[in-house]
Amino acid sequence: MNSLKSTLLALRADLLWLSAGLSLAVVPHAQRIPLWMPFMFLSLAIWRLYIEHTMRGKIEKPSFMGRLGRQIIMLVIVVGVFNTYGTLVGRDAGVALLVLLAGVKLLECQTERDYYIASFIAMFLVLTNFLYSQTILAALHMLLAITVIITALVNLNDQSHFIGSRLRLKIAGSMLLQAVPLLLVLFVLFPRIDGPLWGLPKDALSGSTGLDDEMSPGQISQLSLSDKVAFRVEFFDEIPSPSSLYWRGPVLWYSDGVKWVRNKRRIEAAAVKVRGEPVKYAVTMEATDKNWLFALEMPVTLPDRSFYSHDMQILSRSIVRSRQRYEVSSFTDYIMPEVDETGLQNGLQLPQGRHPRARALAEEWRNEGKSSREIVNTALSMFNTEAFYYTLQPSLLLEDSVDQFLFDTRQGFREHYASAFVVLMRAAGVPARIVTGYQGGSINPVGEYLVIRQRDAHAWAEVWLGEEGWVRVDPTAAVAPERIEAGIENALPESIIEIPLGIRNNPAALDLWRRISFRLDALNNRWNQWILGYNNKRQNLFLNYIGFGDVNWQKMTTVLLLLSALVLFTVCFYLFRTDNRHKDEALILYNKFCEKLSHCGIKRLPSEGPRDFARRASSLRSDLSNAIKEVTNLYIETRYAEKQERILALKDAIKRFKPESSPAT
Repeated sequence: MNSLKSTLLALRADLLWLSAGLSLAVVPHAQRIPLWMPFMFLSLAIWRLYIEHTMRGKIEKPSFMGRLGRQIIMLVIVVGVFNTYGTLVGRDAGVALLVLLAGVKLLECQTERDYYIASFIAMFLVLTNFLYSQTILAALHMLLAITVIITALVNLNDQSHFIGSRLRLKIAGSMLLQAVPLLLVLFVLFPRIDGPLWGLPKDALSGSTGLDDEMSPGQISQLSLSDKVAFRVEFFDEIPSPSSLYWRGPVLWYSDGVKWVRNKRRIEAAAVKVRGEPVKYAVTMEATDKNWLFALEMPVTLPDRSFYSHDMQILSRSIVRSRQRYEVSSFTDYIMPEVDETGLQNGLQLPQGRHPRARALAEEWRNEGKSSREIVNTALSMFNTEAFYYTLQPSLLLEDSVDQFLFDTRQGFREHYASAFVVLMRAAGVPARIVTGYQGGSINPVGEYLVIRQRDAHAWAEVWLGEEGWVRVDPTAAVAPERIEAGIENALPESIIEIPLGIRNNPAALDLWRRISFRLDALNNRWNQWILGYNNKRQNLFLNYIGFGDVNWQKMTTVLLLLSALVLFTVCFYLFRTDNRHKDEALILYNKFCEKLSHCGIKRLPSEGPRDFARRASSLRSDLSNAIKEVTNLYIETRYAEKQERILALKDAIKRFKPESSPAT
């Protein structure tokens, strides 16, 4: 331990701070890139520290072999990244390449210019975290990393090495605080535009949504363990009952016997007939890289720049590449008609030669002369009374998935029941289709809003019942009603969704964990609404509220430039005002030092100068001699030698000076 400590002390502080800053920038990416990449970065950083230790700060021109070695490392990095990602561009490949190049730059750091470049690379690497996460924790980590990097730059410019590590951190923090006013001005007034400032790479939103415009057994079931938030909903009145919370997404019409896909007809939707009172709410949806907007069945108003598909799915006119907030009104009591006979014919499509046993069963029901409503009830009764099970881990279906599920395994998840039910209905002559989306959600009592996560992904059916129109039928409710009434966790008691293993059976710890989770999610929701959700619309509303009137980008740009100039002038005035304040401040600090000594019985005489008083005080309290000498030298340098950069060191030394009333024995 002592040898490690002495080795660290022997290393240059600016190199240690720079290494720490780069490491903090790399840490979040370590979980996203292949293991060999952060390991290689760490190896390069350790190698650089070893070189510094052996050379003891001496700068030597790199040898031919050293330059060749670095070129080989660069070649290995480029080939390795290309072999891993198949490209050198895009979010994932670009970040991975930057992580490794940061290690190479740290390895070759010798001159002051190298240190600056490595610091800039570290700052850019920190910002790339926003391509993956924009949470509060991510922002706090980025702030910590930037603080350490700025501290490294402060240390690099402290040529005399008089400033301690704690004081360097204070200076870095002070510099960040000085930037806060300008940051606020830019945040509030910088003109927002619809969509991102630049095009995102194709992989920037990969895996961000749990649904697709196609479905096959086993696909949606894999999402039940995902705790990622799909969207949050704030109701303006009471929250509807859980059994009414069906969030409509893509509607699937066509099947090849395995996979279900959408009908992309470009026709206008029929007007929905509604009854009762509307449910009004606001949805904050996460980025999906799709153009779907989720709404409670059945929506009757449209968000801006959106439209209905012919089967009443809300579609945005642009891809949802960033978090969006929109308001909708829906009716839970409605009648949804069909546009034309073509839609009903599409609702009877079945692949030829598939599902023979299911077809035979449905034909029996039809030959018995049952009505469409009776056929629906017969199928639901079969699911409810016979040995069907709702499970997260259904048996693998390798042949005819519908027949195997209905007559052999009888174990399935929501898409198994939805697809089998629709096949039975169509085979019996009842038009039917599959609707995918989300069902339910969990209430956050802190923010009083609903959180819908990817595990709430669901699939249900709609059947055509003549004058009743398209009617929602959820086969899952017949097998596992607790899934609809109480959520996915209660339908799958063997699952450990959301709950850490160590506290699941501890009621007190579980309650505390849930309360903390609710508060953190409420805080994160506010962050999303007011920081990440500060878009063009919210900016205009805020500026109108504070009296800007009609807002346009020319006016905002003018005010932005004027306020930025005012903030910069104020900060510069504070930083570059006359030195008299520093002289007075030095005297005030020195008087505090003398006051501390007077409490020990050592009072400064009016005729004594700083050095004379220091000599007399040191002779009386030899245990304080070093501290007295440090403070006195800093005071003389600051006040008389006009080294104003030493004022912070003086303040720090006096703050640390805490003498006891009598010397220790």
